[in-house]
Parts: sequence; structure tokens; C-alpha cells
Amino acid sequence: MNDVGIYTMIRCAAYLLLLTLSAQVELAGAEETIKIDGDWIVRGEEAYRGKRILLDGSLILPKSSKLILTDCSLEITGEYSRQHSVEWQGGALLTTNCTVGGHVNEAGTAIHTVFHLYDGLWEATNTTVAYSYGISFHWEKGKGILRGNRLKAGPRPDAIILSGEADVHLVDSDFPIGIGVYCNKGGETTLDLSPHDSLTTTFDRSNLLPGVDWKLRLENTRVHQWFLFLRRIGDWQPPAKVTVSGAKNLIVSLFVHNLSGEVELTNDLETPLEIGNLTLSHGVEDSPEGSGNRGISMYAMYFSGAATDATIRGQTHICEWMQSGGTVRVGPLEKNGDLTFGCTTLELSGEAKLIADGVHFGRPLTWQPEQNIGEANVKGSAHLVARDISTNNLRMRTEGSGRVEVSGLIRNGTLDTVAEGGPIELNKEASSGQARQTKPKVWIYTDMSDPQLPGGNHRGTINDPDDVSAMAGYLLMANEFETLGIVVASTHRNEHKSTPDQAKWARRLFGDAYQADLQKLNQQFEGYPKQLDFVQSCIKETGEKFTPTRQYESLATYPTVASLLNHVDELNDNEVINVLCWGSLTEPAILVAHCHATQQTEKLKHVRFIAHWTNSPLHQGSVERPGNVANCREDAAACAYMKRIAASGAIRYYECGAIGQHGIVSGGPKGKEYFDQFRSSKLGTIFVDGKYVHDGVDHSDAATYWVLLGEWGVDLDDIAADGTNSVVIEKKNEAAFRAASHRIHDELLSRSRSAAP
Repeated sequence: MNDVGIYTMIRCAAYLLLLTLSAQVELAGAEETIKIDGDWIVRGEEAYRGKRILLDGSLILPKSSKLILTDCSLEITGEYSRQHSVEWQGGALLTTNCTVGGHVNEAGTAIHTVFHLYDGLWEATNTTVAYSYGISFHWEKGKGILRGNRLKAGPRPDAIILSGEADVHLVDSDFPIGIGVYCNKGGETTLDLSPHDSLTTTFDRSNLLPGVDWKLRLENTRVHQWFLFLRRIGDWQPPAKVTVSGAKNLIVSLFVHNLSGEVELTNDLETPLEIGNLTLSHGVEDSPEGSGNRGISMYAMYFSGAATDATIRGQTHICEWMQSGGTVRVGPLEKNGDLTFGCTTLELSGEAKLIADGVHFGRPLTWQPEQNIGEANVKGSAHLVARDISTNNLRMRTEGSGRVEVSGLIRNGTLDTVAEGGPIELNKEASSGQARQTKPKVWIYTDMSDPQLPGGNHRGTINDPDDVSAMAGYLLMANEFETLGIVVASTHRNEHKSTPDQAKWARRLFGDAYQADLQKLNQQFEGYPKQLDFVQSCIKETGEKFTPTRQYESLATYPTVASLLNHVDELNDNEVINVLCWGSLTEPAILVAHCHATQQTEKLKHVRFIAHWTNSPLHQGSVERPGNVANCREDAAACAYMKRIAASGAIRYYECGAIGQHGIVSGGPKGKEYFDQFRSSKLGTIFVDGKYVHDGVDHSDAATYWVLLGEWGVDLDDIAADGTNSVVIEKKNEAAFRAASHRIHDELLSRSRSAAP
């Protein structure tokens, strides 16, 4: 069969192989920089010592050539990954005390190269490989020989990918390994793919399947990451069965030809994966942890053959997708975002057609933020059709007659389009006149309470009524969100020990107004939920504050925290809940502390905290004491705890600063003539009456949901995820919101007018 594109070996899961090293690979001691433009074709024998070599082209090693590098760094540059490679065409490369691989450009983007050890020799002594999509071999072009002594994995090295007639011997090394198993001749095998710190073993035909011609010898070598390449899969061939044991975070690549029918991808293999003639299953674990050690972390899919006509479903991550022919449908899924394309590489070529419904393209939102941009390349006469998708830091490119059609788009981060071939048609009109299929999930903690209750602040109320206006604005925009919960009176005021149920007040005020305006809002904008409910905070009557030394092992007395955690439990792998913080941080802090006390910190990956004015070096606070602001002082211990945990990277906490107050509010329209126009609807009236001051409406905490929407001056990418808020960033975002403020208010006014009876 023709495995089109197999041996480009653009490997996935760079994320799992990161080492915390310098972004710029440069060997210490390399004194002179040599820049080479164009391919470097080695003639005869060449030797270099103590050089930093920047090669904007491919390194080609023809027959009888030899390149000797000692104390050097070789960085293969270019405009994009895989543009250039290292090609063995019968020659030899000898590296000693070297770093070799790709390059990190000035923008911080990693440009990966590929090592095609198809025919020749690489002797690598004390050598580090970085920014690579793999060291790969070929079954038709010759014999690739790799001799590694202290061969090391640098940043994003990918793996040594065994195939063809590869002959690999590693001693005292540390490198990810890709086991290539050929399925076309059938057979059965069981593979122990446990991570090892010191492994001495041999893999070859004797312990794999009959189609294997390569050999791998390991001596005292660390293999912390395994890849499994299952090749030449086709349903007309004899049955092949592969059982894996000890696997943890295994990355499985499937190479299939003329696949037909439906395939369900699973990560736990509790139900064996059946695809073509292959059955992939998980063996019984020897370790005491049992099934806890099992696991496929992600898949890579490679399709060839014009007769390909398949449907892929499941709840998993596909880091790489290459398709050279036929039609593959992904979805529809049980829930949008169940299946994610990481787009380390997504490449369609030839006459391939991919139809993706409800899929997420790019790095999953639950993973730690990273600057790298995923790639979706559509070449030849290929066609990508994507419906109701979300993206995160993605570049779409067409070449030749390739074309892209996207309808129903939720964009996170950047989305670049490069139409060098056919058109890239994006329909992202999800916020006006068209309901979104995938909406940000939102949970709100607000200190809002009935402003008619007498209190001791300067307005004579218990709590600042600005959140009343912010909530009315949120309800006018409610078709943009999936609202999971709204917790009111999350506050510490003594007066609330005996005040009435504030959830009942909120239901009367907001619930009745929302129902009155709902039909008209849906007629023009669509997608509004039938109802939204409010619950009273568990700390409203006690006024309890956070105690950092307490374990918080039980949430029995914190139902409005437990309810949020229950929603987290119901999420799919790629989903997050955005917790908007409009006041005290007590309940968010209890949630985080509980997850730490009960060893449930993985759940915090599914939560993003977005807070307004719990820090500002510009307003109320100072550069020396940025936390000296009202929302932080309200429960200083909770505020300090959340910032400390965010700084450690254990949670994502987006500190808006005071950009809602000094951007949206201060930069907005002024005067009753403008704001009285809102009184045409019930929600609009509440918006104006909540807190009208200084000739405008104070709805400053609304900044938390406008940044979440991302198209109104400031988005989450403009705010640090670690709880910090510098003077420069706050000034920039304040100015951006000030510039967008009239547009924001006009959007709210448009919706209020549409609800007029």
C-alpha cells in the first residue's frame, strides 16, 4: 500500500516533551556564527569546531560525504516548521558535544526541522537534539544507522521513530522512542511501554510483528516517553492484534489506507480500538496501581487512499492529522469540543476532504498557555469543511487549489489566515443574529445585594450597587454565554446576618425583567436561555472569611462552592468554566484550597478565574502595594492566597485591574439623554437605575465578561494568567477599553431597544 506522507514524520506532542531550557538553542562556547542561505550540500569531508551555524536551508549528505561537527550548534532556520530538513543520501554526520535541530525566531516561535536518516550514518556523541519533528527512517531508500552515546533530548526533540531498515544503538542516552509496528502481515504482540529511567533491551522482529525489519538496542537509556506507530493498517489484510502494557501518556499514531466505516477513539482502551485489520488493547497491569497507570494521552492520524470514506468519533486529543485522499468526517460529537485537533500539524493534500463538526482546533484551553501557533495546511485540491468549531492560536494556510470553509466559529487567541491557494472563508458572525453552538461557560460570584436595604456605605446601601448594572448588562448579553450559576451576596457585611434571602430578591428583580424581555431578544439575536437562576452565597449570613491554614477538606457548609465543583466534574477534557469574580475572593479561595486538600488539583485546570480590581498599581493601589484595593481588602487573606497559587502556575487567574472602571465606564457615553434610551426595556431600565453616577452607568465589573468575549478591545490574551497586573499592561488595556467603550454601550443599547414592547 502507498503510505502517502508517512515518512515526513512530523511528530506530535511536542507539549509532552518540553524541557525547561533556554528558548534559544545556542551551545555555550560557540564563538563564531556562520550563516548559510540555501541548501548545504556536503562534498567530500568537511569539519567544523566551535561554530554556531545558522542554516536557512536543508543539510544534504550525499553518498561518500562526511560532515564532522565538534563543539558546535547547528540551527536550521526558515519561515515555518518542516520547511528544511537534514537528508542522509548515503553520507555520514558525526557530532560531538553539539546541539543540533531547529530554531526559535525573534517572535519566539519554534521552527522545527526533520531528520531523515534514510540512507547513511549518524554518530552522535554527547549530542542534544532540539526543535525537531523526529529522527525518521525509510523502508525503500536504504539503511539508516544511528549510533548514540549520551544522545540527549533538548527542548521539543520529538522522538526516534523506528521503521524501514533502521539500525539504532543507544548507550547512556535519554530520548523518546517511537516503536514502529507493521500490521500488513497480521500477527499478535504484547509491548511493555512503561517509562524507564535505565532501560537495557532490544526490539526487533522477534518480539514485534512479522512485518518489522528494523532493530533497536538500548543500554542504560532513559525512555520517559513512548510513541507507538501502527502502520499499514487496512481491512483487507490478515488480523493484527497489539496489546500494550504499562503505558502511561502513550502517544499512538495510526497509518490507515482506504479506511471505511466508523471508528471510536478512546484513551483508556477499556473497549479495544478496532480500526481496519488492527485491534489495539490494553493488557493487565503488573503495577499495584492497576489501571491507574494505563493511558493514551493522544493520537496522531494518517490517512491515504482515494477510497477512504470514514467517520471518526470519540473524546480525545488528536495532535497531528495528515490526509492525502478520500473523505473523513469527524463528529458530530456528543458535546462540542469532545474531540480536539492540536494542529501540531494538520495537513490535507491531493483530493482529501475533511469535514469537522463541533471540533476544537489548536491547543486545548485547559492546557497551560503557550505562545506556539498550530498549523492547518490545505494543499493540492484538498478541502476542509468545519462547522461549529472553536480555535485557539491557529494559522490556516491554503496552497494550490486547496480551500477552507468555516461556519460557526468561536475564536480564542489568534487566528491567522494565509490564502496562498484557494479561499479561506470564515463565518464568525456568532454574536449578532446567529446563535453560537459553543459558548463560554460562566459562573459568577458577586457581592451584589438589594440596594433598597439600608446600610452604612456612602450611598446608604449595604453593598455597592454597581454589580446591579453589571448584571443587567450581562443578561442583555446572555445569549453569548452558557451560564451555569450566579451566586449573589458573596460578601462579609454584618448587616446581612438578618437580611432576607437575596436570591429571592434577585429572582424578582432580574428574573422577572429577563422573562419580560426574552421573547423580543430572541427574535433578533437568538440563543438566549429560557431562564437564569440565582442562589444566595453560603457566606452571606456568617460573613466568614478565608483561613489560609485551614484544610477545607469538606464543602458540606459551602454549598455554593460545592455546586461549582460539581459542574467542573461534568466537564469534558477540553472544557473550562470561567469564574467571574465581582467582589470578595473568599469562595474562589475555598474552592482552590479544597482541591489542594483533597488531591483534586487536576480539576483546577478546568477553571479560569477572571477578576476585576483585586489589584491595581494605578487606581486605589500603588506600585508598592497593588493589592490595596477594595475587592482585595474585603478578604485580604483570600486575595493573597489566590495570587500566590496563581503565581505558582497551579491556577489561571486573570487580573483585569481597574480597566472596567477607568476604561469602559470612564470612556463611555455621558448624560441622561443617552442612557434614558435604555428605559425601553425592563433589563435596560435596571441597567441604568442600578448605579447611575457622574452622568453615566457604573457597571465596571462587566469588564470580566467583555474580556471573555474577546472582540471588544481587550481579550484574555491581553491579560496575564498568573494573577499579575503591571502598570504597562493595565494602562494599555484601560486605553483599549476606553476606545471600545462607545461600541460596548451601543451594543447594549441595541439589545435593550430590541426588547422594547
